[in-house]
Amino acid sequence: MDLRDPKNQILLVIIAGFLILIYIWHAKFYTTYAAELSEKKAQHEKLQSDLFSVKQKAKSLDALKEDYNNSLAKYEKVKLWLPEVREDEAFLAQLHIAAQLTNSTVISVTPQAPVVMEFYDANSYIVELEAKYHNLGNFFAKVVNFPFIVNISNIQLKAKEEEKSMIPGSVERRRDLTVLATFKLTTYNSHQNIPQGGQAK
Repeated sequence: MDLRDPKNQILLVIIAGFLILIYIWHAKFYTTYAAELSEKKAQHEKLQSDLFSVKQKAKSLDALKEDYNNSLAKYEKVKLWLPEVREDEAFLAQLHIAAQLTNSTVISVTPQAPVVMEFYDANSYIVELEAKYHNLGNFFAKVVNFPFIVNISNIQLKAKEEEKSMIPGSVERRRDLTVLATFKLTTYNSHQNIPQGGQAK
């Protein structure tokens, strides 16, 4: 290439100017934008990571809420069976209703001192009942279906004095016997307040 040729000189000037423009653009614009682009890309990746974590936590939270609601529903059902306080009135009302429905007669109900356990109290009652032999089983069936937990124990049966002579008779006659039943019914209630020490008040 002949550098003395004015055309070549002009061409070299144009090339040199173009290279200078490229250098200025790279130094002032591209480098700055590249750094900013890299920073934005890092921010975008971090936001995506945070969003994924939030979504995972949201799924866990929904699962926890569902577990809580299920546990609460179960607790409310159990709460009906295990009241927070001793309910003598409700017990006696249910007892007399069961007696009426089975043509039985409650002779006496003797409350016993509650037995205090760690998380609940056991409340016992000694009951004397007069009923036909076949009605006694129906009475017990009513008792176990009370809307709270009731245990039956220590059952003792004896025939009424005036009907003892019927005992050797047929099965049908024995079913017509009037028996005097003595047994223990036990209900339960949870403690209302359990302090940190674990002892109920």
